[in-house]
Amino acid sequence: MSREDLQAIVNRIGDDDAFLAELNDAPWVAWEGYNLTEEEKRALIRGDVDWLERQVGKLDERLRMRLKWPPDAV
Repeated sequence: MSREDLQAIVNRIGDDDAFLAELNDAPWVAWEGYNLTEEEKRALIRGDVDWLERQVGKLDERLRMRLKWPPDAV
């Protein structure tokens, strides 16, 4: 597991709308170049905020909302 790469993706989700859209539309493209486990990939695809927080620490509310999937579930 690469916490540094997972943390980098979570940070990027907070700052980069195009990256977030790509993560939702073509996640395999978005995480290319990052060293992620299958479990990390599943958590990102599912928007599993609780799991992600256990890995990278407490997320602010804005980032939690951006990570939730599907978007209309927010």
